[in-house]
Amino acid sequence: MKTWRFVLAIPGDSLYLREQTAAAKATAGRLGVELQVVNAEMDPVTQGQQLLKFVQSPAESRPHGILLEPVTAAGLPRVAEAAAAAGIGWLVSNAQVEYLGALRGNAKAPVFLVSQDHVEIGRIQGRQLGALLPEGGSVLYLRGPGMSSVASRRFEGVESGKPKNVELKSLKVQGATAENACGAVCSWLSLATVRPEAIQMIVSQNADFIFGARKAFETNTPEPARTKWLALPCAGVGVPGQAKPLVDQGTLCAAVLTSLTMDRALEMMVQAIKSGTQPREQTFVEAHSYPSLEELAKKRAW
Repeated sequence: MKTWRFVLAIPGDSLYLREQTAAAKATAGRLGVELQVVNAEMDPVTQGQQLLKFVQSPAESRPHGILLEPVTAAGLPRVAEAAAAAGIGWLVSNAQVEYLGALRGNAKAPVFLVSQDHVEIGRIQGRQLGALLPEGGSVLYLRGPGMSSVASRRFEGVESGKPKNVELKSLKVQGATAENACGAVCSWLSLATVRPEAIQMIVSQNADFIFGARKAFETNTPEPARTKWLALPCAGVGVPGQAKPLVDQGTLCAAVLTSLTMDRALEMMVQAIKSGTQPREQTFVEAHSYPSLEELAKKRAW
C-alpha cells in the first residue's frame, strides 16, 4: 500500500498555530497519511531552508504535498516553484501570495490557497469598535510584525471598518506570542505620554497579545494606574474553542471567531492528489462577530 507523506510548515508558536497543528494531525490520522511538522520560529530563511531539504530530497522520500503557513507575505515563491517542478503539491494558508496563478498553469500537482479572509476579519473588528464605542475614543491596537501579511491585511480591514471617531494607536509586536506582546507593551508603557485615561479600549489581532498586554500592566505599572489598565475592555481574534470562552468569562468583551484552515487544506490536498485534480485557486473560511454586532451595541465598552 502506498504511503502518502505531507509536510506542515508553520511560522512560529501561538495558540492559533497550535490549534492548526492539532487539527492537521487529527485529519492526517483520519485520512491515514503521514504528516511531518516543521516550525520556522519566525525566521523566513529557516523556513525556506527547511522546505528546500524536502523538495531536493531523493524522489522516493519526497513528500507528496507541502502545507505552508508562511512567515512573510511573499510566501517563499522560489521554493514553491521548485516544489511544483518536482511534482509536489503546494498549499498556502493565511497569506495572499502573488504567484499562485502562474504556478498553477504548469503544475502537475495541486497548487492552491486556503485562508481566513484577513481583511474581512479586520472589518468586523472595526464594526465591533463602532458598536462598542459609539461616541468614539482612542484604542490601543496590538498588531503583528510588518513582514506578516496577516497583520497587514487585518490592519487594512480594521482601518476601513472602524468609524472615523475611533483613533487607533497601533503597536507592532515582533512575533506571535504573548511574551512578544508583553515586551512590546512594556516598552510602550515606558513612554512619558502613555496614560490609561487616554485609552478607552484594547484591541488585538489575536488572543495571545491580550494576555501579554495584561501581564505587562500587572508587572510594569504602579497603582492606581495598574488597576485602570487592567479594567480596560479588550477584544481579540481566535478560533471558537479559544476565543468564545474568553468572551463568556469576561476576559474579552468581544471577539472575531475564525475558522482553522489546515484541516480543510490537508483534506483538499489529499483528495486532489489521489484524484489527479486541481482544487479551485482560493478557498476562504468563515469568520463572524461574537457576540453579534447588535448585542455589542446594547452593552457598549465604555
